[in-house]
Amino acid sequence: MPAAGAFESLAEAQLLTQSELVKGIIEEIIRDGGIIDRFPIKTVSGTNLVYNRENILPTGQFHAIADQWTASEDINLTQITTTLAMHGDQKDLDDFIAKTYDSHNDMMAVVTQQTSKGLKIRLENRIIYEATSFSGLHNLVTANQTQSVGAGAVGAACTVTAVNRMLDLVRPPADLLVGPFRLMQRLDQTSQGVNSSALVYVAAEGKTDVRLGHRVGFWRDVPVRRSDFMATANTGALQETIASGTFSAETGGATGSLFGIRFGQPEQGGAFLAMGNELFETVGPHESKDRNGQWFRIRSYIAPGIGSTRCLGRVDGCTDVAVTA
Repeated sequence: MPAAGAFESLAEAQLLTQSELVKGIIEEIIRDGGIIDRFPIKTVSGTNLVYNRENILPTGQFHAIADQWTASEDINLTQITTTLAMHGDQKDLDDFIAKTYDSHNDMMAVVTQQTSKGLKIRLENRIIYEATSFSGLHNLVTANQTQSVGAGAVGAACTVTAVNRMLDLVRPPADLLVGPFRLMQRLDQTSQGVNSSALVYVAAEGKTDVRLGHRVGFWRDVPVRRSDFMATANTGALQETIASGTFSAETGGATGSLFGIRFGQPEQGGAFLAMGNELFETVGPHESKDRNGQWFRIRSYIAPGIGSTRCLGRVDGCTDVAVTA
């Protein structure tokens, strides 16, 4: 290695300097649009939450004067069970690392923060797609509450009609319309005059000036949430698969879905989170029995549920093309 000024080599000079380390960890994995904080919590004592949903209502009949009345026997209920699932992670921290690598960062704090963030991102996604440990939204929504724009295994453009009809199926009215950024960008276009079926909104609230390019914040008075936790690969492309015209898998395809959600406790017929403990409960740190260090767990006992099927609607099979009428 050639000499560096007065030093025999650059390596010799580098012995006398040290890089400055910025404290903490710079956020790079950024996800927006989570809905876990929107769900009301239903505390569960036990492993299951059980409730009865009406299935058939008595209809009665018309009678003439002096008719003989006969008692009917037609009240019919469906019992629903929401079963909690355990989700979490355990981390070990070597005591030597914790005590000697702490000149710039609290190592336990770093591990705890990174683990908590990762678990929250994972649960936000599984609330939409999980089908094994608990039923996510795609498994909770019924066929009667779904508007499918695709056919067979082929998706199609989302339509204004499908979104409106889906929202009309959610009773009482939905509290939130949520979907992946790619589909929400297409909904934005309906107020930006981009495609021929656009419903152009040009005046800002309280103003008369033309204002194109803004994002749709409400759809028929329902707040809109753009979600990074739905349907998109790292490239942003839609990737849900449909079969027989409706959603079938989280990945493998080129479509996405929109959900209309009304939140509420099960007795109110709304969408809720059943929980057996606090969300992201931390256990520890505790001394390890066979290692020089400590361990801790972050865990949740959790499952989403819906009181009434009418609190959840879906438009599925949407491709990343302009919204049509």
